[in-house]
Amino acid sequence: MYLVSCLAILMSSGVLYFLKKMSIKNQFAGFQNEQFTLPFNVADPDTTYIMPKALKEISGLSYLDTNQVLTVNDEKGFLYTYDFTEGKVVSKIDFGKKGDYESVTRKNNIVYIAESNGNLKVVDLKQGKKIMEYDTPLSRKNNVEGLCFDENRNQLLMVCKGRLEKKSRNRKIKGIYSFDLTTNKFIDNPFKLINLNEERENLLPLNLTNDQLSNFTINSRLKSFAPSAMAIDPINSNIYILSTRGGILTVMDSNRALLGIYFLSRHTYGQPEGITFDQDGNMYISNEAKSTKANILKILRS
Repeated sequence: MYLVSCLAILMSSGVLYFLKKMSIKNQFAGFQNEQFTLPFNVADPDTTYIMPKALKEISGLSYLDTNQVLTVNDEKGFLYTYDFTEGKVVSKIDFGKKGDYESVTRKNNIVYIAESNGNLKVVDLKQGKKIMEYDTPLSRKNNVEGLCFDENRNQLLMVCKGRLEKKSRNRKIKGIYSFDLTTNKFIDNPFKLINLNEERENLLPLNLTNDQLSNFTINSRLKSFAPSAMAIDPINSNIYILSTRGGILTVMDSNRALLGIYFLSRHTYGQPEGITFDQDGNMYISNEAKSTKANILKILRS
């Protein structure tokens, strides 16, 4: 009887431990607007696609069509099409010499690729070649890392990892700028200035431990915020911004109000450099090879 009781206790303890581990695995933390719920379990991606050697330094990401994405490989002037079903690169377009290419986005058959110096390359997918190039007032000091197409306003949004376009003493502030696709002109006034430490005051903690060490870690990660990618959710037009530094995913609505700040696991997201959505609103995040192999993670919409 005693032995049976011991076995029962051990089994129940094992079940409880397993459930606890599962709950931790499927839990993510951050800050969130009380009326908003992140529709993605970023703590537990659904599918991992390991990238080939050619995409070891995969950077920007843009959804093309069923089972395919467009991407760039940082320093190489090629636009790659990666096919999830075939598990390989199925085409590439030479659009220029080597450079620091960080992001890519698409409007129909026209693809825009941003260099860190603010230069925009324009590629026509039907013609399979570069057709145009635009200079912007942004430079390497601003360090453009994210680019996305804003269909509602017919513009490109460009987010900077570095300093603001107009000098500011506050290095915690990061800027999003816009490029009008009707006039093909850069808009001088910033689309959005982001100061996470200030804006998080309007959000509620989500699954956060309130102790001195945890608060120090949280503050440290928020201070290191430096955008590395950006995309717009096609379902509700919310804007998602990734930061490799600090491992942060930020969400704001189309009116630029902050909805959530979420901390990504460094174990899962080795070096997140690209983000995009498919037509059903599922999210994809690309990671350069670092603590993990270069990959694209698919997170299904809940």
